[in-house]
Amino acid sequence: MKLGTRLLASLVPIVVLIMSVYAAWALVEREQTVTPESRQEVQAYATALGLAFDLALRDVQPENVQSLLNQVSRAPTVFGVLVYDAEGNRTFASDSLKAPSSPPRDVLRSVIATGTTAAFEREIDDQRVYSVLRAIHGSEGRPTGALEVAQPLASVEAEKALVRRRFVLNTLTLLAALIVATLWLVRRVVAQPMGRLVEGARALGGGDLAHRVAEDPGGGELATLAREFNGMAERLQTARAAADREAEGRVALERELRRAEKMAAIGTLAAGVAHEIAAPLNVISGRAELLLDRDPDAATRTRNLQIIVRQINRITTIVKELLGYAKRREPVFAPIELGTVVDGALELLEGELERAGVTVRRENGAPLPVRGDADQLHQVLVNLLLNAVQAMEGRERPELTVRLEHADGQAVLEIEDRGPGIDAGIEARLFEPFASTKPGGTGLGLAVAKSLIEEHGGRLEGRNGPSGAIFRVLIPLDEGSRSGE
Repeated sequence: MKLGTRLLASLVPIVVLIMSVYAAWALVEREQTVTPESRQEVQAYATALGLAFDLALRDVQPENVQSLLNQVSRAPTVFGVLVYDAEGNRTFASDSLKAPSSPPRDVLRSVIATGTTAAFEREIDDQRVYSVLRAIHGSEGRPTGALEVAQPLASVEAEKALVRRRFVLNTLTLLAALIVATLWLVRRVVAQPMGRLVEGARALGGGDLAHRVAEDPGGGELATLAREFNGMAERLQTARAAADREAEGRVALERELRRAEKMAAIGTLAAGVAHEIAAPLNVISGRAELLLDRDPDAATRTRNLQIIVRQINRITTIVKELLGYAKRREPVFAPIELGTVVDGALELLEGELERAGVTVRRENGAPLPVRGDADQLHQVLVNLLLNAVQAMEGRERPELTVRLEHADGQAVLEIEDRGPGIDAGIEARLFEPFASTKPGGTGLGLAVAKSLIEEHGGRLEGRNGPSGAIFRVLIPLDEGSRSGE
């Protein structure tokens, strides 16, 4: 629920309660004044008529008296008017009364005897009325009769009902006005500034650090919050710019470091190339001198030429692998399944495995999704598998074990052979260029494989196992692919 809605849900019931209490109190106060006001009006009529009878109507004709009473009875708050003589007998009654009854005899006698005024409630023509009974005085000031003015109590109740309706209508109108004003104020003072802040937070969360929140011109806490928000965004933008510059610097530094490492590696390779090529070149030179010094028989000539060709091929192979090591392309990463790459490498080497009589035992674990370059990983696996096959040449029941498993968030691939294992003299520099124990080997294959695996964020390990050498490839699992399975 939005903040503005919550504020309205809290304020409206409070306003309704306060308005209702106030309206109820005011209504009670007004109702308490309606009855006295109505009775004061009846008493005023009675007083005025009594004075008229006392001063001006003593010698008036009866028909004129009747006309006066009828005129007074036309007032909305007057039910009827009655006149009594000194003995309490009714002498006149307004035409509005059909079958009027007399007031209580004791009250009537008391008013006439004392010349005072009495007020009471009674029934006339089956209607409850409020009556004011006033004495009429003669020329000598002595009471000569009484005058009764009756007010219907129904008119008082009608007036109270009208008062109630007016109060309810006024209260509802005022309440509606207050709610509309509250809605406008909440929207203007709270909802709109908060909406701008929410929009700014959403933009900031989406990476738009240049977004700024418009401050409330009215000031207050929300305007202060907007200023602080903009200040925070400004600081974040500055920090990100600094981080970008720092990252660019690191990238440039890493590029320079790789260039320096490459130059160092090239120096090492150059020394290794000189050492590796020197031997075959000496052989070629010696065999060529033999051919020049004497004219050997055909068999000797053929043998010498074959040796020269083999050594030239060896030099060509070294140069090709050196070029492949020095000019290796950057990997293109994509989601792949390591087990699928292993299947492709085994399928490619199926003929080699059959010719060598090698039995392959594959131990599969769970699927191993990684992010990598399928071609480069294929090249690594083919190199490791061929090394294992070549290591088991001449062995009885050669067997190759390929294990796939995962551990500590990494895909683990192990290739174990039943060969002679890794020579102790070369184990410490197993992955250095030109380190090889295979006859005719260049020693670049494992160096290239190790470099490719490291570019995938993993590592390549080699060690001796119970029955041969074990090469272990570790590559980080692609957690995004695993969570989407």
